[in-house]
Amino acid sequence: MLVRGIAIGSGVVLLLCVGWIIFRVFATNTLVRALNFNPPTAVPTRVIQIIHVVATPIPPTPTPTATITPTPTSRFSPTPTRRGARTATPALSATPTLPPGFYPMPQLLAPANTTVYSGADANIWLEWLPVSANALRENEWYEIKLNYTTRNNTPGEYRYYTKEARWIVRTDWRGDLSPDARAVKWLVTVVRAEGLDPFASQNRAPISAPSAARVFIWN
Repeated sequence: MLVRGIAIGSGVVLLLCVGWIIFRVFATNTLVRALNFNPPTAVPTRVIQIIHVVATPIPPTPTPTATITPTPTSRFSPTPTRRGARTATPALSATPTLPPGFYPMPQLLAPANTTVYSGADANIWLEWLPVSANALRENEWYEIKLNYTTRNNTPGEYRYYTKEARWIVRTDWRGDLSPDARAVKWLVTVVRAEGLDPFASQNRAPISAPSAARVFIWN
């Protein structure tokens, strides 16, 4: 009986609590509606994110610039002209025009310059190129001129005339040379002589330039 009584008491208390709660709810809503009281509505907080966009300028692409190499400028004219200077004369042609009746300068062939010969029986041939494809005319000659030192140590000169482009030095002429100076200088010129014998002619005119001189030594 006791347990039953306790259970009944607990149920009554529970019903009273529930009823009180229901009463309070209705009573509160009725009062609010009667007073037209609206409790402030909480404004939801919104978070606004502000994003700052900073534009970074794109560096310009460098345009390749052609490197110009400076041209060195001479401080002086390569061919300065002086006031009142004479005009340069053009160089003569390698084959100048010869006057009528003249031959080119004879070109020596042998012996080579400063060739040494020994003994009285040495064969010394003097040779040069012909000045013409044709033979010389009747009154034209090659004149060989030899300059040397005599036995008396004085300058001496010997001449010989020939139609050929070579001549052999006479062996008996060696005795005319000075024992202390054995060098002989020689050259060739084309001459025109009056008469048929150039040795006896008193008028011999050169009709070519003299060749370059060479020397041989006859010990």
